[in-house]
Amino acid sequence: MATFKPISNEMATKLHFSPRPNRAAEIRWRDWDSAAFDEATAQGKPVLLAISAVWCHWCHVMDETTYSDPGVIELVNERFVPIRVDNDQRPDVNTRYNMGGWPTTVVLTGEGEILKGGTYIPPEAMRGFLEQVSKIYAEPANRLDMAQRIRDLKAKRSEVRPQPKGELSLEPVQYVAAALSEAFDDDFGGFGTEPKFPQVETLHFLLDYWTRSRDGRAQTMVQMTLRGMAGGGMYDHVEGAFFRYSTTRDFSVPHFEKMLEDLAGLMLACARAGALFGDVSLSKVAVDCRRYLDATLWNAEHGAYGGSQDADEAYYALDAEARKAKTRPYVDPIIYTSWNAEMARALILSGPLLGNVGVDAREWIERGVSLLEMLWSKSHADGLMVRYYDGAAHLRGLLGDQAWSMNAALAAFSATGELVWLDRALSLLEATRALYDEELGGYLDRLPDPQEPGRVSERVTPLVENSLMARALLDCAALNGEGRFEERARAVLARFISTYKRMGVFAAGFASAVLHALEPPIDVKIAGSADAVRPLRDAALRVAAPAVRVNTVEARDAERLAKLDVASSDGPLALLCRGTTCFAKIESVDELLPALSHAR
Repeated sequence: MATFKPISNEMATKLHFSPRPNRAAEIRWRDWDSAAFDEATAQGKPVLLAISAVWCHWCHVMDETTYSDPGVIELVNERFVPIRVDNDQRPDVNTRYNMGGWPTTVVLTGEGEILKGGTYIPPEAMRGFLEQVSKIYAEPANRLDMAQRIRDLKAKRSEVRPQPKGELSLEPVQYVAAALSEAFDDDFGGFGTEPKFPQVETLHFLLDYWTRSRDGRAQTMVQMTLRGMAGGGMYDHVEGAFFRYSTTRDFSVPHFEKMLEDLAGLMLACARAGALFGDVSLSKVAVDCRRYLDATLWNAEHGAYGGSQDADEAYYALDAEARKAKTRPYVDPIIYTSWNAEMARALILSGPLLGNVGVDAREWIERGVSLLEMLWSKSHADGLMVRYYDGAAHLRGLLGDQAWSMNAALAAFSATGELVWLDRALSLLEATRALYDEELGGYLDRLPDPQEPGRVSERVTPLVENSLMARALLDCAALNGEGRFEERARAVLARFISTYKRMGVFAAGFASAVLHALEPPIDVKIAGSADAVRPLRDAALRVAAPAVRVNTVEARDAERLAKLDVASSDGPLALLCRGTTCFAKIESVDELLPALSHAR
């Protein structure tokens, strides 16, 4: 029998187990790396992969029950090479191995191929599961047979099958709008029955769709869903902010995690809906979300927001006074790049839309910009963004981090006119060429690395992140006058035309990107000195509909003036354009709003 070293203090500190008593740290967990898989191969043992998350209730339950069971601990330590992966830190591993939820429990070969798996497995069932798998794997003949089947599977998966590119049309927009209308719950809001997740992308798609169509059904779906979530148990009416999802159709019984990723999108959705529909109650919800974020998730040491707050049913059942006497549920202090970039963008875009509830738009924009400054100073390495920062930078080059950071930087440029943000977005866009796969016609979810174990070395072109990249490309094209970026965006979107329907309503982000390409925002190009352009820029930022893209050009910047086909002016002078056609020349705020209203 091999001798195992106990889990190191460093590893035990890095892993997050349930905050309640448990023995999960007695399992000798390894990192996801080649060394663990080499060890498994050398010892003829399978790998036990556990994918968990800091915020995950059932992950905590599994720590307290299954991974605290003496029989399970002994079996895992003696017969397996156990690897524990945090979903938030390694979304690339999660993408390839998740078995339908968290926790994910999956047995792999030493080559990283899946033998068997599931989600939460209770102690007795886990003992039987581990006994069965380990006995089968212990037979050399079985391992040889598995090895051949694995080689066949890997060869099949490695065959490149470029998807046929279709003509870009509004068909995906119409398809997703119809699918959402069909899935909408007309009694309580939301989509489907239960459990009900916020589906943030669908809400923003419906808002994007409404700004072009003024479709009453889209407005109903957005308002009723946001009000249903904010008015019921899925909202924390004491400390503020939405919980992760509802276990019931009527939003009355939540799962109590709070996620930065969701809160960024929901805060912006409430701000947009409040401005579009004159819904002051939703505007107030956006402000209340910010109150929670600053009070609870803000990490003052790093100058950014932590990733999540744990679920604690007993704590959230208390009123405000009773909570003061209790310890707050654990907050993950790690700074996740994509989530903070999404939040920075949400702050920058939300602030100007919340004038109906007395928000200082400039302060919201400044908070968003300072958040981006932190990301570029701490989470930017050799041209690309990293996945997360905890005092050191980790995992460079995941696509989602690049896409959200680019979109946030472009929002910062539009809101401030500071060229540094446009330059940073363009530089990041250039660096992401390392992620573009010519054969597959899209962006990979991570930098190619043949040394990564298991399926992580395989090429994946995710629809959601590619849609975000397409939007960034389209905005870079418009804001910097570079048509090649628009060509690349359209090519990326066309690559998914034949496959997006497999995602159903979860193709909403793709449909939004198609809408952005085919019915683009009105470009508000404002020329003049920095001081002169500010009133027009600030007024344009307050416009919720029609969709606008604000682009300020310094009067002395001859190169950008020429690229954007804007005449030099001490200004301010604004051109309203759609694509290459400009249809109005504006010199004052009083002229701007009526012209935009007429142009919708």
